[in-house]
Amino acid sequence: MLRGVGGSAEETCAMKKRTLLMMAVAATLSGMGCETPRRRPLPPPPPPYRTQSMGLPDIKMLAKSGVSDEVILSQIRNSHSVYRLSAAEILDLKDAGVSEKVIDFMINTPSLYRYSRPPPPPPSY
Repeated sequence: MLRGVGGSAEETCAMKKRTLLMMAVAATLSGMGCETPRRRPLPPPPPPYRTQSMGLPDIKMLAKSGVSDEVILSQIRNSHSVYRLSAAEILDLKDAGVSEKVIDFMINTPSLYRYSRPPPPPPSY
């Protein structure tokens, strides 16, 4: 039998097999880390929420038509209208038959929607 410097031929063959196996494992593992993960695209944003603002003529018309305060208040809430009423506008609304409950709600709308800004977009990486 041939004997190499480091041992028998069988040992040399076994070392070559182990070396080849370790190289194959290293190549496989290094190839797995190279792939860039793919991010899923973000879903499209929802369509903008469109509402019609409730102007003072609308409020007066609803009050004159006998629409209840609760319906008028719901319409104002859903439209997200914000009012900054002057004294003359308050008197005009009162003369048009708009209840004090509705006028009071309208006066307080700036504080209702102060913090209702949409949330900031998520950070992009």
